[in-house]
Amino acid sequence: MRVDFVIGGTQKGGTIWKYNPKMKWILALRNPVERAFSAWNMETKRGKEKLPFAEAIEKEPGRCREALPLQHRVYSYVDRGFYAHQVRRLFNIFGKEKCLILLNEELRSDHKKTLRRVFEFLGVDSSFVPREASVFEQEYPNKIDNQLRSSLIETFYFDIKELEKFLRRDLSKWYDKKS
Repeated sequence: MRVDFVIGGTQKGGTIWKYNPKMKWILALRNPVERAFSAWNMETKRGKEKLPFAEAIEKEPGRCREALPLQHRVYSYVDRGFYAHQVRRLFNIFGKEKCLILLNEELRSDHKKTLRRVFEFLGVDSSFVPREASVFEQEYPNKIDNQLRSSLIETFYFDIKELEKFLRRDLSKWYDKKS
């Protein structure tokens, strides 16, 4: 479940907390540039997006305004990648101890260790080792133009730095233009 969908509204987080204040949250955050491009590719594959990526990004604000109140379900490629405020809000409502923040890279690079962290966080048997599952690696027919990638990195830079500071985690790979 996306954080912005769950707690995006002014009332949603509080409503969920009233329903279950002991709820634990596990978020897997992805490099916001990669997430935006992946979301666009998914919508393109579904036939919902007809614009090229650069044009879709350029027209996102107006298209989202036209889609209110469902703007986060369609055409919101960049906006959903601003995580700092969303994560801070989740921590404020539920408490940091009820939130486990994972990075998509961790899931890919050390799946077993990451699952062990999840099991420990949930208070279940962390010695369980699931059978190996293949990871779906999507090869996109299009690539992000380097200039657009740099522009998106600049767009997300301050939010990533804020998130990095808030989580006390190194997210430099997300804003390093050489990565």
